[in-house]
Amino acid sequence: MNILAPYSWIKDYLKNPAAPEEFAKRMSASGMSVEYRHELTERFAHIVVGRIKDVRAHPTADRLRLVDVDVGEKTVQVVCGGTNVAPGLSVAVALPGAHVRWHGEGELVTIEETEIRGEKSHGMICAADEIGFEKLSQPDGAIWDISVLTSAEPGTLAAEALDLDDTLFDIEVTTNRPDAMSMVGLAREAGAVEAGQFVWKPDPQIPEAEEISLSVHVREPALCPRYQGIVLDGVKIEPSPWWLQKRLLLAGHRPINVVVDVTNYVLHAYGQPMHAFDYDKLSGGEIVVRRAQKGEHLMALNGNAYELKPDNLVIADATHPVAVAGVMGGQETGVSEATTRVVLECATFEPVQVRRTARALNLFSDSQLLFEKGLSTEAPPFALSCAVEMLQELAGARVASRLVDIREEAYHPLTFPYSADEVNDRLGYEIPPHEQRRILESLGFEFVNEEGSPMLRVPFWRDHDIEESVDFTEEVARVFGYANLPATLPRAPVQPDVWSPVLYWNEQAKEIMGQAGATELYHYSFASEEDLRDFGHMPSDALAFVNPLSEDQKYLRVSLIPSVLRTIERNQGATSSERVFELAAVYIPRMGDLPREETRLVYAGYGREANDFLSAKGVLERLLGAMGIVGWTFERLTDDPHWHPGRSACIKKGGVTLGVLGEMAPDVQKRFGIHERVTLFELDMPQLVPLANKTKMFSALPQFPSVKRDVAFVIERTVEHRAIQEALAGAHPLLRESEMFDAYEGEGIEKGKKSMAWHVEFRADDRTLTSEEVERALSTVTQMLEKQFRVTMRT
Repeated sequence: MNILAPYSWIKDYLKNPAAPEEFAKRMSASGMSVEYRHELTERFAHIVVGRIKDVRAHPTADRLRLVDVDVGEKTVQVVCGGTNVAPGLSVAVALPGAHVRWHGEGELVTIEETEIRGEKSHGMICAADEIGFEKLSQPDGAIWDISVLTSAEPGTLAAEALDLDDTLFDIEVTTNRPDAMSMVGLAREAGAVEAGQFVWKPDPQIPEAEEISLSVHVREPALCPRYQGIVLDGVKIEPSPWWLQKRLLLAGHRPINVVVDVTNYVLHAYGQPMHAFDYDKLSGGEIVVRRAQKGEHLMALNGNAYELKPDNLVIADATHPVAVAGVMGGQETGVSEATTRVVLECATFEPVQVRRTARALNLFSDSQLLFEKGLSTEAPPFALSCAVEMLQELAGARVASRLVDIREEAYHPLTFPYSADEVNDRLGYEIPPHEQRRILESLGFEFVNEEGSPMLRVPFWRDHDIEESVDFTEEVARVFGYANLPATLPRAPVQPDVWSPVLYWNEQAKEIMGQAGATELYHYSFASEEDLRDFGHMPSDALAFVNPLSEDQKYLRVSLIPSVLRTIERNQGATSSERVFELAAVYIPRMGDLPREETRLVYAGYGREANDFLSAKGVLERLLGAMGIVGWTFERLTDDPHWHPGRSACIKKGGVTLGVLGEMAPDVQKRFGIHERVTLFELDMPQLVPLANKTKMFSALPQFPSVKRDVAFVIERTVEHRAIQEALAGAHPLLRESEMFDAYEGEGIEKGKKSMAWHVEFRADDRTLTSEEVERALSTVTQMLEKQFRVTMRT
């Protein structure tokens, strides 16, 4: 997460602050990376205060005016389309050389002296959004009237007149550190890295009164562990002073009115969200923290209506919800110009509840971003006391009720054992104990029980971040500076690598598939209901998530094939032919237990050059051969709806099914939107790995030549190739190889039969075969075929 932080605001809590560039360097080294450093005086260079002297109509453009502006040393003419230009206004004038954004949009452009519709224009009179204040509300087409913001003389640099001599930091804060998403938190970090001396020590004293009654009921204390509220009367709703507006604008907030601006100021200063209700719009002067009821709605401050769900935590009055707890207030009870009495709310909400509610409603805010990371129950008093004090000073408010403070339980600070020696052992470097102590105390940690076993007490602003003693090592290391730790080899003895056949063969399989020309795919382990149904599964066949990230990721996948097919569907228009594979886990549901995780390998070829059965079979043979798996066979697959009934086979060895090779069923391809045939094989890796063998067997080359013959015969069409192959393997001791090279059905062949032609190869290990021996062996082979398969031999 990133935060925009004006250095002038951070320096409110620093004594002897470092120069901006040194601050950025030290903070970045400690983990709070300064992404950008904007020098505002450079950003506002060549922009000066101007005073309008005269306004005349443009002779050739109805919507433009010729404006004479005093810019100090001279009066210049500017062509301007502002709807509110009038003599006497003080305005921001961008002189030639200044950088602005036209109408607050697009890239920065450089102003030049130019001619517009035939009239000279020496610069530009700016709207607020054109010089960087996009969130400053103005009427459409109006220029920025700065008369009420400064009394500076014409020609004064705008950065000086508007007190913009500042540095704006864009700082990346790690997600687990919401305490550093504030000016106080950043100043505390700066003090630790010695970029200044942190000096903030507030005393949260809040005055009370009994003029107005405020009733608060927390019905869900586990979801709202602390709630503070107080009523202020006599509030004058006016624009905030410029110094407050300026800080909010630089931090990325839009000024609204003094009450809302103060709550946003406190959020950025202390990292504690607040909200203000119009007391007179709360039914019964009552606040109830509860779950939403079925059918309740809320019109939020962003102008959108939301249907609330029973698991949403809301802030309600006596009759209906007035805010989504920790996320956003409601429009009905918001502060308006007619408001005179406000209820200031400052609370702590359970982070997971806030996160779920925000995502369920698709409603997000700065408050929600902080609450969902976990805030301490000890933070509200500091924020509330600051807000009360500011509204007393800026809005004439007075405290009109007692302070309501409801909390689930007393606060007990986290305390963990601490050892300077253990910190050094983990780092492999000796940081002196006194330096460790300085670092930890500067971050707010407190040493206790020093006479016995040393302990460290965790400050409340870190009680959602520090979880055990080892975290102290990280705090010391990052503030000391990782760059200052020398590179050293680990002291622990190196353990020999333990050979894992599963990991080894999984990696080998990936490498072999890559060598075969297949591209590896990576998919999420999730599946949509659509993919399950398209592949022929029911949603009940897969394990469903209670809170899926999206509808496309609602189930744990039970097969890799649907995601592979979906990828082929997306890419078939871009590549005409491709070979792809994925090796990953699938999750098979088990009743009353976690799913069974199994590793599968899927290969798929599609397109004219890669979708034939023999191509996929060749990749399979290459893989199994490289894994040392021999003796496997094919068995026809006819009853699986996922696979083509006549072009698919089970891969088996010793009665165990290793996988399936074949063409996808046409109706499955159609449901996935795939236009051409897809040939795949799917392997069950847990079945393959025990059969794999790294040992390479060497067979001596034959010393004597072999003799090849061809045999052709007519056979029943239903006889499978595998049956003939197995019969030939044991037909004669001299028969060493057999291979079918032709099969034919059609004209000249009796219906219901087919013609087959085979190469047969004979060889002896101890002699060269004679013609007579070969003929006798060939005769034995043909007799076996005639007897076993009732073939008719062809000549």
